[in-house]
Amino acid sequence: MTFAGMAAQLSAAIGQPIRHMPIMFEAFHANIARSGRTFVADVLAAIARETLDGRNARLADGVSRALGRRPRDFSEFARAAARSGAWTSAA
Repeated sequence: MTFAGMAAQLSAAIGQPIRHMPIMFEAFHANIARSGRTFVADVLAAIARETLDGRNARLADGVSRALGRRPRDFSEFARAAARSGAWTSAA
């Protein structure tokens, strides 16, 4: 699943447009570090790099093992969250 695909599914769930705006790791880090939180920027940028480095390109059984149930489809999650009112106002 791509971030653009997730944005499309979230848009459908809430009935409002959401779009993915790609950002380079360096800009991501710099924006966080600007608040004086360099350590936090380092950690979040490292997590982002690991998340997107290809190791998550295939399905695994982590959700099933952790939750003791089958994972649900992202679009199902998005619809359920929208129905619950989780995203009634923008941040």
